[in-house]
Amino acid sequence: MKLIFNLFRFSKKLIFNFLRFLKFQVKRLKHLKDSPHEIALGFAFGVWTNFNPFFGINIFIAMGLALLFRANMIASVIGVLITGLPFIFPFFWLISWYVGAKLLFDNYNQNFFADKTSLVENLAEYFTEMLVGSIILFPLIIIIFYFPIRFIVQAWQTNKKLRMEKKSEKNAIRNKY
Repeated sequence: MKLIFNLFRFSKKLIFNFLRFLKFQVKRLKHLKDSPHEIALGFAFGVWTNFNPFFGINIFIAMGLALLFRANMIASVIGVLITGLPFIFPFFWLISWYVGAKLLFDNYNQNFFADKTSLVENLAEYFTEMLVGSIILFPLIIIIFYFPIRFIVQAWQTNKKLRMEKKSEKNAIRNKY
C-alpha cells in the first residue's frame, strides 16, 4: 500500500513539474518583443527540428534556421524544448521515417518492428529515410505551427498594448489632478 501511495505521489509531482515547465515556456514566449511573424516562424523552426534525426543538436539547427530566416531565436529554442520532450519526439521521428520510407523509397515494411536486427543492420538507410521524411514534412510542419502561434502571439501583444494604454490613461488622469 505504501508503494502505491509513493508511486501516486511521484506521478503527481512529475505531472506538476511538467505543467510548471510548460507554463514557464509559454510565459517566456509571451514576453518576447519581436513581431508575431518572427516569433511564430522561430517557434515553427524549433518544432520542425525535432522531426529530423540529428538528436542532440536540434537547438543549434533551430537557432541557425532562425538566424538565417531572421526569426526569433529564443522562440525557436522554446519550440525545441516544448516539443522535444522524451515522450513526444519519438512520434515525430516515426512520422518522418514513415514519410521518407513510404514516399521516396517505398520501403515501408510491416515486419520492421518484429525484426530485431533490422534497425542495427540498416541504420544508414533508416537515417536517410528519416532525414528525407523530415525535409518533405518541413513546409507542412511550418504551416501547421506558424499560423496558430502567430495568431496567439498577435492576440497576446494586442491585449498587452490595450492594457498598457489603459494604464497610461489612468496614470494621466491621476497625474492631472
